[in-house]
Amino acid sequence: MINRIKENEEKLDNINNFLEELTNILEKYPKIKKELKDLNKYYGSKKWFNDLNNYEKGSIPKIKAGVLSEDGIWNTNEKWNEVISDLSKLIEKENNNEL
Repeated sequence: MINRIKENEEKLDNINNFLEELTNILEKYPKIKKELKDLNKYYGSKKWFNDLNNYEKGSIPKIKAGVLSEDGIWNTNEKWNEVISDLSKLIEKENNNEL
């Protein structure tokens, strides 16, 4: 009986910790979504091409500049879409009581 109580108490703690983490993530979502929109607006713009050109010519110091990589931004967008799709599927299953 004691082990059963401990096991279920651990499950309750795990669930509550997960819910707290998820709540924190959901609170950050609007800010991150805006940053993604801003990043996509920057990517391919005149400013982006100017920054890339100056970076490649060495006109500015070599700094971390993954944002100037076509693959970096493209991969981020692909990952974003994949995560959103997975979340949508999860929510649909949850709404249909399939979990």
